[in-house]
Amino acid sequence: MDKFFSPSAVAVIGASPREGSLGGQIITNLRYGYPGKIYPVNPNHKEIQTLPAYASVAEIPGPVDLAIVIVPAPAVCDALEACGAKGIRRVIIESAGFAETGPEGRALQERCLAVARKQGIRIWGPNCMGLVDVPRKFFFTFMHPNIYKDGLISGRISMVVQSGMLSAGFLADLMSERAVGIAKACSIGNKIDIDECDVLEYLIQDEETDAIALYLESIVRGRRFLMLASRCAKPIVLLKGGKSSAGAKAALSHTSSLAGNARLQDSLLQLAGVTIARDFQQMMEVARALAMIGKTPPRCRTAILTFSGGAGILSCDLLEAQGLQVADLSPSTKEELAKVFPEWLPASNPVDMFPAFALNGAVATYDGAFRAVVKDPKVDVLFLHFFVGLYPNYDRLKLFKELADREGKVLILWVIGRRDALRDFKREAQEASIPAHGELFRAVECLAYASRYAPSRKSPALIGKRPAGGLSDRAATLLARAPGRVWDECASKKLLKALGIAVVKEKIVGSQAEALAAAKRLGFPVVLKGLVEGGVHKTEAGLVMLNLASPALLKQSFAVLKKQLRGAGRILIQRQIPSDYELIAGVVRDAQFGPCVMFGLGGIFAELQKDVVFAPAPLSTATAKALIGRISGHKLLSGFRGQAPLDLRAMADILTALGRLAASRPDIDAIDINPLAVYRGKPVAVDATVILREL
Repeated sequence: MDKFFSPSAVAVIGASPREGSLGGQIITNLRYGYPGKIYPVNPNHKEIQTLPAYASVAEIPGPVDLAIVIVPAPAVCDALEACGAKGIRRVIIESAGFAETGPEGRALQERCLAVARKQGIRIWGPNCMGLVDVPRKFFFTFMHPNIYKDGLISGRISMVVQSGMLSAGFLADLMSERAVGIAKACSIGNKIDIDECDVLEYLIQDEETDAIALYLESIVRGRRFLMLASRCAKPIVLLKGGKSSAGAKAALSHTSSLAGNARLQDSLLQLAGVTIARDFQQMMEVARALAMIGKTPPRCRTAILTFSGGAGILSCDLLEAQGLQVADLSPSTKEELAKVFPEWLPASNPVDMFPAFALNGAVATYDGAFRAVVKDPKVDVLFLHFFVGLYPNYDRLKLFKELADREGKVLILWVIGRRDALRDFKREAQEASIPAHGELFRAVECLAYASRYAPSRKSPALIGKRPAGGLSDRAATLLARAPGRVWDECASKKLLKALGIAVVKEKIVGSQAEALAAAKRLGFPVVLKGLVEGGVHKTEAGLVMLNLASPALLKQSFAVLKKQLRGAGRILIQRQIPSDYELIAGVVRDAQFGPCVMFGLGGIFAELQKDVVFAPAPLSTATAKALIGRISGHKLLSGFRGQAPLDLRAMADILTALGRLAASRPDIDAIDINPLAVYRGKPVAVDATVILREL
């Protein structure tokens, strides 16, 4: 990857002298700051922007590390052949007209990839904007020079964007409105070869990058991405596009229907330590906050220094809504504030400084209030509000940052005011490494994200080792004798039992007499279920009879169920076990992330509540226990209202067993255990479905 980011010489295939052309803008951009050799390639010109132009790649006199291709799509394969012959092994294809256009473009893209592999070439793109290195002023892109002519703001955040034009437009917004400092901006387009994993791996090691922000519409190597993210010491913030389209439209199991695209992906990514964003501004501002703030106390006892009583009140509301704490100022701090404030104004948090402006002036008031609060041992965060342009420019941000760092306090800003003054102020904040936000809610939101962020990097591997010994003989035999694609619950639970998972006692019965005999052995009350080949949702079909507490009720229910089945199924009798609550566990196979294990609150409300989380299979015991604690209803599992707490080891054993099965058998499409009844802390599988992949 180094030769993409730091080439010693660059050839531009499709360079042009025409003003406003893409091939011309690439040359202009390269000449802005790139110090290496630049070789324009165009058979129709001898010179382009005072640089010697070459009729072909072969005529370039020296070695070339990187070629940027901006010729029409049909000519790209020939350009790659020429690069291979010249010994150029890194190519950025910024031309469009490939897979994004349909089948013909996709076929052309595949031909380009075949040529590249034959020639030993790594391809970045196609259909992309290339890359930008802001600190070094490297612009390997055709984006219009107006985007950066006023100067991009150098910073410590690197971004990876799948969309091309979006990356250019977003850079312009970051410069003009947000004043977010950028290290590298990477537009990767169709990802024919180089993908987000390649770039992420590079940025993880990049000394100029403190945080990584990504906008992706797909993740090509999902499990590789999870592994990289889980071991990354830098914050990763991801905005994922295309969440709403997939899902499991015709899912046969609860597990599959609950997975969806968004829920499964977000769960896996969050487990790997990735912060999920909802929009572009949030993605970048959260990334900046995580890069600048560092570690914060979980509750973030926050002191608010404001010019507006209303803004202070709203800040309190927002902080508490995010689970953060409005600091209770120490008596000594209040005494110091009293020296700054008028006699009639009591010192409290929020610290409304406006009444003191007339007494001391805005600058002196800010200075005095800040110095008083920053030393308070009951304060973790100082949340400063500024109105820029109404008062003289306040240039003491660096001093405030130094004082906050000295006291081990976090400093964040909310800034509003005159548009012409805001950008300069935000630049000052950027240079002082203070996150400055234009929206009150965004500032608090970013603080909350920072309070929840915990870099792990000595944690156990997210994805466990593949089982070496395979399945037990009993499990292997059951799979070899698969009763069909969709197994009924009796067959499914036999497989679970072979995996060491506790299941409810039950028996297939063919008559009332058999049912009565079985009920006596199992013990009343019992449950009757009708099992139909390929049928999954028995409750909805009226094939479940609960609370059968007497022989008479059992006989009556058996007759009703027999009539409903019309000879097309089997009848299962189970002991009706008591339960304190119900869980769901299962397996689902995702196109991007492979086999995954699911866990959540279950029973008939599983799809209504949708409180589920996922982990890649196989998973370690440590990962399984971490997964259990990630559901929203985790308090229910800890001994809610006097109930016995969930046996974490037993539950983790179930999840790891499912993970081993899913990783060992690619023929398994989904497994659904619902409900997984919990009584006195012990989980027992009451119902289950195994679904094999369609061949």
